[in-house]
Amino acid sequence: MFENITKEFIRTHEFSADVASDEHNAQSFRLMPNRNLPPAPDELQAELRKKFAAIMATTFKKNFAQMDSCCNISEAAMRKYLNGSRPIKFETVAKFCIGAKLSVEKLCELAKLCGHIVSPEIYRLDAVVVDTLKCGEDINDFYEVTNELGLTDIWRERSR
Repeated sequence: MFENITKEFIRTHEFSADVASDEHNAQSFRLMPNRNLPPAPDELQAELRKKFAAIMATTFKKNFAQMDSCCNISEAAMRKYLNGSRPIKFETVAKFCIGAKLSVEKLCELAKLCGHIVSPEIYRLDAVVVDTLKCGEDINDFYEVTNELGLTDIWRERSR
């Protein structure tokens, strides 16, 4: 998946935007064949919280300190995400996937639950996240690349 996404691609490609925003939303839901509307955002966030909790249990053995050091997401922030008092955004999904060393396929699955379709040909941040996962790099490598590309707004403040 996304075999063409490399560091060279990231350096040379003309992206539509650095990051997805309300003005540049990659997701467009359509009526499904059975004519049902897609799940509501609250339902998607609930499913995303369940998946985060399951990954926390298996990958980090529910150890928030280990998760914090690998993902750069504080225990306080993660607890807010898990109890639903703070919505989980793509930047958090990206850091969580990188820290947990998840696959690109899992990134796409989790990102969709927060309302984002991973589009590395369109968004520079998506390309960096995909490349970081494909190369097996860690959160510090991710921050280094985003810093070099001037994407510091996404991580200026830790998820606190």
